[in-house]
Amino acid sequence: PQTLAAAATPDVPSGPYAFVDGSFNENNGMYGYGGFLDVHGHRYPITGAGSEPELSAMRNVAGEIKGSMAAVLKAEELGIRELTILYDYRGIEEWATGNWKTNKAGTQKYKAFIDSARPYINIGFEKVKAHTGDTFNERADILAKNALGLVATEVKTPVTKEKPKLHHLLCV
Repeated sequence: PQTLAAAATPDVPSGPYAFVDGSFNENNGMYGYGGFLDVHGHRYPITGAGSEPELSAMRNVAGEIKGSMAAVLKAEELGIRELTILYDYRGIEEWATGNWKTNKAGTQKYKAFIDSARPYINIGFEKVKAHTGDTFNERADILAKNALGLVATEVKTPVTKEKPKLHHLLCV
């Protein structure tokens, strides 16, 4: 588990959950993903990058897909039977549930992956708004950029008078 620090955060599911995000580096055509899996306050980072041509053509969406898949793989590794994936790109849920057509090889492989994991993990999805100061979504965005070697360190959290709902944040 990673070190935890105090921070304001949005509502999160009561069970294991993962925040995921994707990024794209136009200089080298690589996609990256970042986020974390939270299991009762223990945070496991999820980061990586790739350059598979069929996925690179999807730019940051490739990172979104790979981040979601990495979260499921980490949950399987930890023996988690239920997982909520929090995302900011709608396709993460829509392709997985069959609400959107999977016209590209990358989306077809993603749907097949999620379908193959469903007998072992009850996977739910929850959309969060991108770039609105959601602390954990911003952290996932930073981790996705950092996976590509892009410098991103600032979490833009709006000033609020509300009491934080959780008292920790993944530190990197």
